[in-house]
Amino acid sequence: MLALLCQKLPMVRLRAALALAVIALAGACTGDIVNPGGGDPLDQAIAAFERDVAPVMNSKCAICHTAVDKPQFMKPNPTLREGIIAYRNGGGTGLLDLMSPIDSRLQVYSSSEAHLAVGPNFSPAEAAKVTAWVELEALAAGIEEPVEVKTTRIAPVVGTNTITLDTIGLTGSKFMFDFERITTGYYLSRIKVQAGTGGVHLVDPLFVVWEGETAVPDPINRFSGIDLVVAETMESQVGGGTAIFTYPAAVPTSPQISIHFKTATFANGMQPTENGGTTGGCKAVATFTSNIKPLLQPCLACHAGANPAATGATNMSKVNDDAAQGDACTQILTRVSKANPNQSSMIVSVDPGATAVHRQYKVPAGNFTGYRDAMIAWINAEAAP
Repeated sequence: MLALLCQKLPMVRLRAALALAVIALAGACTGDIVNPGGGDPLDQAIAAFERDVAPVMNSKCAICHTAVDKPQFMKPNPTLREGIIAYRNGGGTGLLDLMSPIDSRLQVYSSSEAHLAVGPNFSPAEAAKVTAWVELEALAAGIEEPVEVKTTRIAPVVGTNTITLDTIGLTGSKFMFDFERITTGYYLSRIKVQAGTGGVHLVDPLFVVWEGETAVPDPINRFSGIDLVVAETMESQVGGGTAIFTYPAAVPTSPQISIHFKTATFANGMQPTENGGTTGGCKAVATFTSNIKPLLQPCLACHAGANPAATGATNMSKVNDDAAQGDACTQILTRVSKANPNQSSMIVSVDPGATAVHRQYKVPAGNFTGYRDAMIAWINAEAAP
């Protein structure tokens, strides 16, 4: 029981890594961290902003966001920290999400390809510092932290990797993925769960890459919203089953990986979910049918059912079913990243310049630009409000 409690820490996706919270008791664990670092949360939040966040924002954000023709959130009100907290885009959405700090727009959008097209992005480590600060602001605002479940971390090897869920109380269940290195980072595919006795119910899996003792959570939290139920002895992919982690500078050479969940329990007889626990479907079905369906025809020989392993990795069984284009679109939607379209496995895996992934098929070099542009246009249509 003690080992299980030690995994059920609150929102330490980032604080533990940044030395903002270290709670230890001679070979034991308190379980919950109520006030990491001891002291006043507001004082800690102010100190974290000045030490970890302000220098990054002054370096990367001030060049654009002090001007009136851009969102002017770098304006002291009366201090820079308070101005950023109070900022509302046209009176609407703020930059911070105190209820879910890792989903704060300040971090997520500034780690996306859409932002990279107009200005410098936060590095994953910088994004982690932003979220750590927002977590402290949530504490200062009196928001109670949810309990979070963390697996042990592993040093991934090229090929299949397994993270046992025994240490979080789900004995016999496993979180699995294939790991490959690419020039700009890491490519994870065949991300799936094998359920042991009692099945599993997993909510919001978050990949955390450890660089030594520094934890760097996925800056765009790409599996946020996943609510996956897997029946006993069965297996299911997680979301779209792939994830691509890129680094603007040096790629860590000896990473470790752990998975954090908002909820990780037994299934308790719950109905298994489809589509990897992804909720919602396609909005741009007509665009998919007219522009994407033709591009997928070379893939159907394997991914439409003839090859069970291929279909299990990416199911395209509905693509040529005219009566089920909504389902077909949703099948492919689970394999893309709305925040970072260029990182979508539907693009990276068939890039003729990417030799390390999907060796069975590549889009011909002369056609790849058109293929990628059509994919991105559809993904952006799906991501639009």
